[in-house]
Amino acid sequence: MNDNHFVLKMNNISKEFPGVKALTNVNIDLKKGEVLAVVGENGAGKSTLIKILAGTYGNDFEGKIRLNGETIEVNGPRFAIDLGISTIYQETSLVQNITVAENIFLGRQPTTKMGRIDWSKMINDSKNIMDNLSIGIPPTEIISNLSAAKQQMVEIAKAFSYEAKIIIMDEPTSAITDEDTRILFGIIKRIVSQGKSVIYISHRIKEIFEIADRVTVLRDGQVVKTMDIKDTDEDELVKNMIGRQIGDLFGEKSYAHGEEIVLKVKNLTRTGKFRDVSFDLKKGEILGFSGLVGSGRSEVVRAIFGLDWLDGGELYLNGEKINIKNTSDSLNKGIAFVSEDRRLESIIQGFPVKSNITILLLHKVLNKLRLISSRQETRLAKKYVKEFSVKTPTLEQLVMNLSGGNQQKVALAKSLSTNPKILILDEPTKGIDVGAKKEIHTLIKKLASEGISIIMVSSELPEVIGMCHRVLVMKEGRVMKIFEGDQITEVNIMQASIGNV
Repeated sequence: MNDNHFVLKMNNISKEFPGVKALTNVNIDLKKGEVLAVVGENGAGKSTLIKILAGTYGNDFEGKIRLNGETIEVNGPRFAIDLGISTIYQETSLVQNITVAENIFLGRQPTTKMGRIDWSKMINDSKNIMDNLSIGIPPTEIISNLSAAKQQMVEIAKAFSYEAKIIIMDEPTSAITDEDTRILFGIIKRIVSQGKSVIYISHRIKEIFEIADRVTVLRDGQVVKTMDIKDTDEDELVKNMIGRQIGDLFGEKSYAHGEEIVLKVKNLTRTGKFRDVSFDLKKGEILGFSGLVGSGRSEVVRAIFGLDWLDGGELYLNGEKINIKNTSDSLNKGIAFVSEDRRLESIIQGFPVKSNITILLLHKVLNKLRLISSRQETRLAKKYVKEFSVKTPTLEQLVMNLSGGNQQKVALAKSLSTNPKILILDEPTKGIDVGAKKEIHTLIKKLASEGISIIMVSSELPEVIGMCHRVLVMKEGRVMKIFEGDQITEVNIMQASIGNV
């Protein structure tokens, strides 16, 4: 196909980091008025690719970028914006304490002849942009008052205000509900109907088939295949992503848990968050927590671990009443936790892999002078990197430079380094690819089969159904139902989630 048919062509793009070849001779093209999905496992090179296009790396890469048939240089993020390329990242970059209109025109507010901000024009222009996209958000609303989904929509409006011709969306649905996803897809369809093009990054395979026109698959920093979405299916797409047949994602629940109750929770209450939450956790059991966003699932497990306070209720560990005041109490009693927000609460981004894994084991790596023994720290870290199959060039690699799946493995390794009896996992596979999910699911089942009791909070129904022995469903801070065996079905869980029990 002639270059004139494409608004964008990235030719033979290669990029290296110390010890890592991130991209090798990658070729990507984008048509006018289409949604091109770019998929691949964590570490496949998707983030590196879009950062090159967004100007993050300047000219520190090999290859050429052609826009509307002309070779361009994207020397920085501002250059990308001026060229009509806007990127909406997974974590929004909006300023929380100012209005929607101020965010849309941040740094380039319209002014009056007197040099003052023309508030009336800024608000009116913001409203016109959002009306064009059918986004019903008042321009005068403060950003912090908006949901994650609405903040994503403001980011899209901001991209439109730059008159972007190409909009890159990085995991736009990772933190929003199914209903908000439908709204977002409507906006995307309006964008491409106006002749603009979208590059769409997502781990959610099903939505790729709903929103994309074509899909490019990356694996190990190289393009495997580009296909029209109508010419492929989920099985073929997953096979191209991981380089092998994945089979059943969850496998069989072939292992049985014991009947011994390890943790008994009675009438846990936190005012305004949840009330009278009661359940038992058995030895070697995987107990799922399900429910709609805002149901109180995460709040309950955070309180059990001591991250948040309780206003009432009782906890019994192996039949003995315990009082958890903080996370140190939990760790000392054999309870570990991996947060939903791994970047802020489970790992330290600016620390190397080695230090992240051993941070809870400092007492084991101190020498006689009470200083950290590098040899001891390295020995322990190597053990867990091998056991958890963490893909990292060295133990000194900063965790922030690992893929999402490998960051999650480091978070798990850190928590399991304390040899817990109970492991609480809040959204353990959020934002990671299908191959890494398979590895983490296998690891979770292995831990359960070894007698560790697991509480797993998940928003993904297939994960809850495929992994858990029992599923506790919450709605508005209350336990609605606990399902087990053949009762664990999508229909039963969804009915309980909306209160039809």
